[in-house]
Amino acid sequence: MDIVSAITVKMNWDFYSVHVVRGEKAKNREQWPNLAADTSPDTLLSALQDKVDDGRNLYIAIDEPNTSFFDPLKDTYSTHFLDEYKGFWDENNEWYNEMTKLNNGVPVEFDGYMRALVDTEVFLRGKKQMKTFNDITRDCKDGINTWSSSAA
Repeated sequence: MDIVSAITVKMNWDFYSVHVVRGEKAKNREQWPNLAADTSPDTLLSALQDKVDDGRNLYIAIDEPNTSFFDPLKDTYSTHFLDEYKGFWDENNEWYNEMTKLNNGVPVEFDGYMRALVDTEVFLRGKKQMKTFNDITRDCKDGINTWSSSAA
């Protein structure tokens, strides 16, 4: 949680956040037919224009391995991604040293689980949060034909 706080301090606790799911789901057009198009940079800009003022800090929690995919958003927002803050958990950092001590001298990898946890926690600290499946895409979180009458 110290890493989460350090990241939010770097953005002066004044940021909006958006969680963008793409990855494997965006490739599966049969299950999520609109996801790739709805989460493209141009469509994101359109979806965010009424929700986020130009120039604001925008933290983007993603599963997209290449953050440069979102470069078009940089013209409108001050974008931030988890990877920008890897200095908070690298081998030259206090967290790394403390975790190594707690693990009997064996370094602890900042793995996928920890990345997801920190990314989610930073996302939740945004003044306003927008999610892929609630605010951006027309697709259902679990894919097409997954809605049931019991969900109503």
